[in-house]
Amino acid sequence: MPRPTGDEGHVLLDAIWAYFSEHHRWPAFDDIDRKLYAKGLDFEEVVQQLCPALLRGVSSHGGLLPMGGDELSLTIAGAANATGTESVISVFLGMVRTAASIEPHYVPKEPGEYPQLRPRDLRSVDTIDVGSLTDEVMYAAAKLGLYEPCFRGSNFNPVAEQWTSLTFDRRIRPFADVHRLDDYWRIREQVLGAERTETDNRAFGQPPTLHTDPVTTPAPAAPAAGFPEPMSVTCNLHPLIAEVADERYNRGAYNDAVRSAFQAVEHRVHTLVGDSSAVGDRLMGIAFNAKPGPPMITVTRSTGGSLESEQTGMQFLFKGAMGALRNPRSHGPDDKDDRDEAEEMLVFASFLMRRLDIEYDKRKADGSGS
Repeated sequence: MPRPTGDEGHVLLDAIWAYFSEHHRWPAFDDIDRKLYAKGLDFEEVVQQLCPALLRGVSSHGGLLPMGGDELSLTIAGAANATGTESVISVFLGMVRTAASIEPHYVPKEPGEYPQLRPRDLRSVDTIDVGSLTDEVMYAAAKLGLYEPCFRGSNFNPVAEQWTSLTFDRRIRPFADVHRLDDYWRIREQVLGAERTETDNRAFGQPPTLHTDPVTTPAPAAPAAGFPEPMSVTCNLHPLIAEVADERYNRGAYNDAVRSAFQAVEHRVHTLVGDSSAVGDRLMGIAFNAKPGPPMITVTRSTGGSLESEQTGMQFLFKGAMGALRNPRSHGPDDKDDRDEAEEMLVFASFLMRRLDIEYDKRKADGSGS
């Protein structure tokens, strides 16, 4: 199981877990960055002692920090390396075992319905300490399980700070009878495969391998009688989108792939704008507003009478991408994206990223950098 490569990495994990324990939600980057700074530590240096197998919310691209409001959360391995998580880890493993025992006998009420694990399912399990099944501990364990490969998704009541269910399918089967976290992690790596494991264990700051191949789309189903053959489109995603979305998409984490893609767009806009505390659609308004002067970032190709119309339209596209696509996936609830629609959103993110290349290339030609 992965571990921080230095003591400061443990400090970072402890700070995130302490915040979660106090507020029952994951912290924003700014919350943790300030805590580290108060201890005389620099986030950019400390995070290099960690890897994606321990911490979520940090881009694998070494030059990009999270935005101020971006959420930082721990994986189950990250929590295991933090202080005071023993009871939560134990309950998480109990959730996995219980879900694995339910799955073979589940009878759906409706076709396609997935089995669910609920709090009441845990209270009669002999191998789980009943005293540890508090709402707080179960809520934390379910939050850690949200993005684990053994579960498909979850439902939470954020007002009451309670979890209501975890969804799973046949992928829970390899995890039956796991009682030790090391055993769980070993099986987890086998399920995810060598390539994903290698990527997750690569320290932040190490240069990743860029993916330039297009997202592979399964062949479409045969059209219904009386309808024309659907058009099939294949495109190469922008490398900066493929880098953050490829692995997530290929393991079925479509929501996470889309979120990461639009966060990458936001990161790049923020970098091009420079010194600004704005985020989301407000940042896009600042970057692409053409009145009273030219926009800070040029993403248009039109000339003459169409230029103003395209400038306004592109501003709305970038603002809409943040408000309608990025924000719901960054701030919950954790809804699942349909594969086909996720592909379309990734193509849209790629389009926006290629338009940002216009500004990047212009600055490169001017010698002003990005």
